[in-house]
Amino acid sequence: MNDLDTLLSIIENPTRRKILGALVREPHYPFQLSKALGISQQAVMKNLSVMEREGLVVSYREASSIGPTRIVYEPNAEFTLVMDMRSGMFRTRLVFPNGEERPPADREEYGLEEARRMISGIDAELGDLERRRLELVRERESIMQSTLSKAEDGDRSMLYEMLDSPDASPAEISARMKKGADRTEDTIIPRERKMRIKEVV
Repeated sequence: MNDLDTLLSIIENPTRRKILGALVREPHYPFQLSKALGISQQAVMKNLSVMEREGLVVSYREASSIGPTRIVYEPNAEFTLVMDMRSGMFRTRLVFPNGEERPPADREEYGLEEARRMISGIDAELGDLERRRLELVRERESIMQSTLSKAEDGDRSMLYEMLDSPDASPAEISARMKKGADRTEDTIIPRERKMRIKEVV
């Protein structure tokens, strides 16, 4: 699961989000999900089938002491979805784990109160990181808007692409805007000189 559009099309469905919310806590079989979430078993199966086809969940068979073998589902992906929508900025991106194996869970390592205290501290630190991220996004927005305000109307689209992708080459920006590379080079250099002149004045 590494396609953003496919992922968004899956998780925009509130029923699928409820199912995923249950599965990340522990594996479930469809009848369990139906009872826990108040959703028909047919709807549960339909949505599980969609998510399994796209690699978001996997299933396996598990013997049952009270009946036939059951099909159990569990998550098959880890990611963070980041979306920013601000003046002059719209970005969505998927962030995946770095591939390192997680240490095996040791259920006896922490007492309940110690675990709650540690999780509370982690949540507070995550909150600080999110606030710092928001500050950086605001600073980025301010720089973008200040620079764009100096551009002539016909140049704003090109200048926006240059600012929004500061590490992209002129050729990459040209390809993105479906313009010739030469035209982009010719546009970038005079604009930078013009802006420096304005700053000096």
